[in-house]
Amino acid sequence: MDELSIEPLEARQRVKESSYTLALRDLLGGVNKASIWNILGWQDIKQRYMRSVLGPFWLTISSAILVAALGVLYATLLGQSIEEFIPHVAGGLLVWTFLSTMILEGCTVFIASEGIIKQIRLPLTVHVCRMVWRNVIIFLHNAVILLCVLYFVPEVDIAHLLTIPVAILVIAFNGIWIGIVLGVLCTRFRDIHQIITNFVQILFFLTPIFWKPELLQDRGWVANYNPAYHFIELVRSPLLGNGIPVFSWSVIMLLTVAGFILAYFMLARYRHRVAYWL
Repeated sequence: MDELSIEPLEARQRVKESSYTLALRDLLGGVNKASIWNILGWQDIKQRYMRSVLGPFWLTISSAILVAALGVLYATLLGQSIEEFIPHVAGGLLVWTFLSTMILEGCTVFIASEGIIKQIRLPLTVHVCRMVWRNVIIFLHNAVILLCVLYFVPEVDIAHLLTIPVAILVIAFNGIWIGIVLGVLCTRFRDIHQIITNFVQILFFLTPIFWKPELLQDRGWVANYNPAYHFIELVRSPLLGNGIPVFSWSVIMLLTVAGFILAYFMLARYRHRVAYWL
């Protein structure tokens, strides 16, 4: 009887270990298949802007107009210097657009790739990396605006500016676990997409994009407990000549580790079910 009771337990343990091994293989294998998600990401950009002369630069132009208009408007309303406030708005708005787009597209990342998932055996992480890479390409087009607003920054530290590419890479890296977690949840429960959309809209107003945390005085914790604010600060603080935001880097590093642990366990638990939920 003891042997009979032990055998099913050992079998369940082997299955459990196998699912976690497959999840790790999916995560690492998907990231390593750069030749696939790179081509798919560029194909998405080409299809989206097919027959367009300027292509993704239309987004750059519209973003530049939005930054200039809202920078002047909010600087006037808040009594701030326009030359100082435009770089603040530019850094905040461009990084927020990059981050929020990955969050919203992460909700439908597997649904949008339904045809490929059902026909071709690929790691699910490939589809997430495709979505992240597509948004990195668009952000790099918009990065022209960041170069332009450097004209308004009185003191620029080149050493601090060199941390911005690393910050963009870290934000994109976080987009992978965000896409996995939200992709699995929204594939199973389609209503979550609408909840996330509404949450992102609320988070937009709670994030210091068009205002500064010091304006809240004793309510500055609204920004400090906001992960989106720390993502933005990784890019905006060096851009404005305020140095490297050590606290924000610490928060984002902890969030990155926790996020990938969550994504790993979700892949181990639900990876094989995603195709059946589509």
